[in-house]
Amino acid sequence: MTPCADAPPALAQVVQRYAETNRGIVFFHLHRLFDVHDAVAARHEDLALNGVYNDGVLVRVHVTADSIDGKPASAADIAGIEESWVHPKPGDAFSPPFDERNLDTYQYRADGDAAISFTTSVQEQGHGNGSFSYDAQNDVVSYTYQPNVLPPHAKWGRITAQRAEVLPGYWASTQETQEY
Repeated sequence: MTPCADAPPALAQVVQRYAETNRGIVFFHLHRLFDVHDAVAARHEDLALNGVYNDGVLVRVHVTADSIDGKPASAADIAGIEESWVHPKPGDAFSPPFDERNLDTYQYRADGDAAISFTTSVQEQGHGNGSFSYDAQNDVVSYTYQPNVLPPHAKWGRITAQRAEVLPGYWASTQETQEY
């Protein structure tokens, strides 16, 4: 699939580079801390998992630790978490605008020398409006977007990620911040 005719010329190179740098079988470890504080309550989640990507597609996850407010998760909860990571509900997982599989769901415009803005009308949590930056080799180094569908009780949201070369020739997100 190729970008639409009115897309910025650099988008084609960014999309090609993304495809080139997301190939192969890659094992990873993720540690996620999730803290929510409001006037009435607080919640702290601590999740650690190992996973496997095959050509940029998550194919296996194993939770090594999970707790909510210091209490370990049950075996059934852990099985549910693993299933939700490997088989997310349609629209729950981020659909990168720089992945050729998603080009037809976004509209693009140049946003400076090394950035592209994107918008979409797809109404799900995995799509939104924002921008991404790329370097001189056309590697996406960061992206920020506001999801089109927010979690319950949220009135606003923004997701920001930093990307880097984590293995020779393989790029991935190294840090993600979600604000609601």
